[in-house]
Amino acid sequence: MTGFLAELGKKVAERWVALLVLPGLVFTAVAAAALVLGQRDWADTALLWRRLLALTAAAGAQQDGPLRTVVVLVGLLVAATAGAFVARALGRPVEHLLSGRWPFFARRAARALTERRRGKWRRLDREYRDALDGGDHPRLGELAEARNAVALTEPRCPTWIGDRLHAPARRTSKQYGLDLTAAWPRLWLLLPDSAREPLTESRRRLDEATVLGGWAVLYAALGVVWWPSAVIGLVVGLVAWRRSRDAAEVYAELVEATVDVYLHELLERFDDETRPVRPARGKTVSERFRKST
Repeated sequence: MTGFLAELGKKVAERWVALLVLPGLVFTAVAAAALVLGQRDWADTALLWRRLLALTAAAGAQQDGPLRTVVVLVGLLVAATAGAFVARALGRPVEHLLSGRWPFFARRAARALTERRRGKWRRLDREYRDALDGGDHPRLGELAEARNAVALTEPRCPTWIGDRLHAPARRTSKQYGLDLTAAWPRLWLLLPDSAREPLTESRRRLDEATVLGGWAVLYAALGVVWWPSAVIGLVVGLVAWRRSRDAAEVYAELVEATVDVYLHELLERFDDETRPVRPARGKTVSERFRKST
């Protein structure tokens, strides 16, 4: 038991360093450079080096130099951790932005973008159905891929990520008549660890991608003092967006696959007539979960 707790503590410490301390130290270093250089001397590495040497010499000349060094290191650690917590807090609004849950003042833009995506999806869907009805089977794969690149279902969000995360609920509702929002907590309780672990890991990757977006916001804000930081923020933001798309794709696919594989166990738990899975059974179970509310 002691060995298990020690190993668990080691893993927690490693994760704390990887997710909080290291990114925070990098940001703290960039922030310090920004404050020293400013906009006028943004590329003056000689100035930065002189300031660093002066700081080191001043610390070494004092009798309490070692104590000052410890205080500086503790201050850096505190600043890095604080920056990491701010970035994680900003990860939530970044997730809302990427998933299409925009604030009230952006609703008009959200509606316009959603309508634009919906119009494109409907046009591509018509082309696909026309080819299907006309027997043009060689083009079906290409047309389906083009339509699904916009969204797997008719868009209801201004962003691709938002529609991708909502797609499992819409697709399983159409296929099984299941209210996934009501059914998911019950289904989760029935899943074995082998099914839960990939879901948890994929969700963690999505959260980490949005936290990276939080770091992008911090770097962009630092651009007010030192403009190269805004460029760093832009690059980090693009990486966060790309990772969020990939993570959302994996997570949504796993959620839908989980329903496909384990839905019969859920229905067996709540209804004796479970095979074959029919929309009527899914609707009946959904009504039971909602408890007529």
